[in-house]
Amino acid sequence: MSSYFSFHKDYFDNNGDQGNLSVLNYFLSQQSVLFDEVTDPESADFVIVGDASRAALREYGTELLALAPALQKRHSAGLATLIIGSSYEFLASQVSWLETPKLGPITSEFRTVDTLDAGPIVGYRNSSLLNLDFVRNGDFVGTTLFGPILAKNPTLLDQMLLACGGSSADWKPQMLDWVETIRESIST
Repeated sequence: MSSYFSFHKDYFDNNGDQGNLSVLNYFLSQQSVLFDEVTDPESADFVIVGDASRAALREYGTELLALAPALQKRHSAGLATLIIGSSYEFLASQVSWLETPKLGPITSEFRTVDTLDAGPIVGYRNSSLLNLDFVRNGDFVGTTLFGPILAKNPTLLDQMLLACGGSSADWKPQMLDWVETIRESIST
């Protein structure tokens, strides 16, 4: 059995970030690994804090900051975590354990970010961050690339599946072809 925690999943899902849970659940269930929701991020195998509207951040920002010590422990231990988009920007501007990004004008574009651990990561960004589009400590990831990034980045997905007690994804050929077509269209 594996578990996940999602911070206010109904409000922190601006760009389909909660789809990352669906992707993990799909491949874990193929491997007969149960993937259940828990209410405590410290006991979860995987944590996600998705992109949110300004209104959601105003409403739940204090609660998100109260979660920061648990997230810091996960960061220090390199535990499987995705903090995405506006939530990443918000936390990076409020806590000392995430590098403070440089801000500039908002840039909206498809982007490829080269990483050492997972190769090129593709996604869409809509952010005022000038740097730090994808930061990682172990399996802890903060990123401006939102949406179901695990579905578009098979190597990163495999790493998160392993962190959740599963094994690498067994892709159906047509699914993998579709993912590669998306990756190629973003990269060009």
